[in-house]
Amino acid sequence: MDEVSVQSRRGARVIQDCSRLGANQSEVECFSIQQNFWISNWRGDLVFWAQNVIELAELEPGMFFGTYAFVVWNSADAVRPSFCDPSSLSENFCRAPIFTDQVRLPQSFAFYASISNADGNYTLQVSNNIASRSWIIPASAGCPCFIEALRQGSLPWGYFPFELVVVGLDSSATGFFGNGTNGNIAPGFVQDTNGEWHRVVLETLHCLVPLNCSTTTSTGESSRNLKWDNETGRFYWSDGSYDEGVYVSAIFPQPAGHPLMPHPAVETYLYFGMGLGDMAMPSIVDEQGRATGYDASSGGFVEDIPGSFLTLSGEVGVVILDPNGSYRLVLTPRASGQFQLFMSKSFNVNRTKYSKVLDGTISAWETKQFMLNSNTMKLTSVGGDWSTLFVMVGSVFAWVVLVGAILLWRRKRHQSSRDRVDEL
Repeated sequence: MDEVSVQSRRGARVIQDCSRLGANQSEVECFSIQQNFWISNWRGDLVFWAQNVIELAELEPGMFFGTYAFVVWNSADAVRPSFCDPSSLSENFCRAPIFTDQVRLPQSFAFYASISNADGNYTLQVSNNIASRSWIIPASAGCPCFIEALRQGSLPWGYFPFELVVVGLDSSATGFFGNGTNGNIAPGFVQDTNGEWHRVVLETLHCLVPLNCSTTTSTGESSRNLKWDNETGRFYWSDGSYDEGVYVSAIFPQPAGHPLMPHPAVETYLYFGMGLGDMAMPSIVDEQGRATGYDASSGGFVEDIPGSFLTLSGEVGVVILDPNGSYRLVLTPRASGQFQLFMSKSFNVNRTKYSKVLDGTISAWETKQFMLNSNTMKLTSVGGDWSTLFVMVGSVFAWVVLVGAILLWRRKRHQSSRDRVDEL
């Protein structure tokens, strides 16, 4: 991709995926590049629909930052993903907003997906420039399983083919690409069961949705003003165009050389998320006293911890890139009620190492604080919250009871001595 200009909207609104609450609470533009494909079993049943996604957001004028998303849906359930990463608070939403990697245009993006059966498990492996992940395919899928690069049959298909698209982030949001957007369709490759690589023929997906199409070959995603040229291998801005991307239409029989594979740099993400509408706003304080999150003194937001990001994408979140040491988590109440906090520590080139949801109650006058060791991910309560206050009150009460008991004992002892004197 050489240049890009885009506006992402759901109706007339900026979609939440593109919002970033940073210290200046600015709204940003974003879009996605997606490698989408079906997974079939040995009977030819299409059992899973998978997405290998890079999301790009223009966090500063002319400066894009990227994140990743890997999602797999069961063909029988289009609502709740069978697998999603990065994970977040919502079970139906797996795009935790970790725009941490600066992307300098022009830039080439490589997408890779494969299925192996090492150790007796059929495993999906997906990777791109920013991250890679493995997912064990459930035994209920009926593997051996394969990535459907090309399904025999005439157009129109009754399902979406293997595809590469540059679009808005989901089918309910539209990416309006502007003048200056252009790039190149990279060569595509597939590997057969014998291990040989073959070039594929890519053809343009001609429209946005079937209602606007002469055929039903549509991704179901949402983009505007992009034109794809099969002969030149270019895509570029064209006002009013409905082209969306390319799909695999054929495979060259002759073997090809090994394609370029993505090699993302290793990164660690410490993520805290709170669902919007909950009763508290989070902030994180490092060992040097620097904070990222909600600033109760100003009523605004700060991003003072190096490598940290405050985000808004379905939930208020704080991301710390490559964390080190311990962090103090402060929950500032907005009202009395229930709160829910999601915590995770994950690596971009491995499985999520740790994740936990913390449920609790909070009062309007109360601040809750916890200490988190980023190495062990052990969370402990610290002074200032209700539980500590309760312990303190209990301790004071115990001292009052103890002092009272001592005074009563001394008084009874004194009275007993007087009684003995009277008897003498």
